[in-house]
Amino acid sequence: MTPHDQELLEKQLRGLDNRPPEGVFMLAFAAVFFTGIAVGGFLFAYTDQPPLRMAANDIAAHTSQSVPSTTR
Repeated sequence: MTPHDQELLEKQLRGLDNRPPEGVFMLAFAAVFFTGIAVGGFLFAYTDQPPLRMAANDIAAHTSQSVPSTTR
């Protein structure tokens, strides 16, 4: 590697040390995560599909005692 190449590499790598604080990354990650949950909830909340059958309902149907349904 020539001295000129070394200088160019040092100039390029100098900008990598200026990272924002780690809290900014965590805040951005949390914001994207919760936004995805909210968007997914809105997309699937108002569909015309019937509610899913849950295994708990099937087990409760076969017991001797009356158990309230957990589906909407």
